[in-house]
Amino acid sequence: MATVKQHMVEHDVVALSESIGTWPAGTRGTIVSDYGETKLIEISDGSGATLELVQAPLAKLRVI
Repeated sequence: MATVKQHMVEHDVVALSESIGTWPAGTRGTIVSDYGETKLIEISDGSGATLELVQAPLAKLRVI
């Protein structure tokens, strides 16, 4: 069975598939920088204020 690799780019909304730092799996954020296999994710509150920027490997993200 073939595995399909997701293509993620800046401005995609993603969810963490595993916890990263203090952020649990399922946390949503937006890709703000693309470093190939590592993405910089902005996690914000409901009003749009940035709570944290975290680096996440592609393998721990899924597109929403």
